[in-house]
Amino acid sequence: MGFFSLAPKQGVIISGFAGIGKTGLKEHVPHFDGRKIYDLSSSYFRKNPGWEKVYCDLAINLAREYDYVFISTHNMVISELLSRGTKFYIVYPKQYCKDEYIQRYIKRGNSKEYIEKFIKNWDFFIKLLDDVPSDNKITLRTGQYLSDVIGRLR
Repeated sequence: MGFFSLAPKQGVIISGFAGIGKTGLKEHVPHFDGRKIYDLSSSYFRKNPGWEKVYCDLAINLAREYDYVFISTHNMVISELLSRGTKFYIVYPKQYCKDEYIQRYIKRGNSKEYIEKFIKNWDFFIKLLDDVPSDNKITLRTGQYLSDVIGRLR
């Protein structure tokens, strides 16, 4: 007689910083073939009051269908998930990786304007994430990508 769980499937929600390798994970990491991954870009959401609640609802629901759901590192999204007690991970680079990430953004084809704006706020973005009160944070060192750490996230 076999046993089965009545608990709903729960994938891993990862709040991933720009350039950590979310998009290329499935294509470049063979052992992730067959894993269901959803990259929920916040760029499709109008940032009207309360948008983060709808975004988080969607991320949580997607995690019932997908093995990994990648979400924004926007501070409102992180705060919303923390307030709900939702388990998720934050993956972002160490502050000293700025020059490496500039090269990553160039390599992936981001516009000069995007890169300049993003890098201008680099220290602010990293500090916001450093200050998040969570034990589920992973900071990437030089040369590391999401693929190097994703096996630790469950």
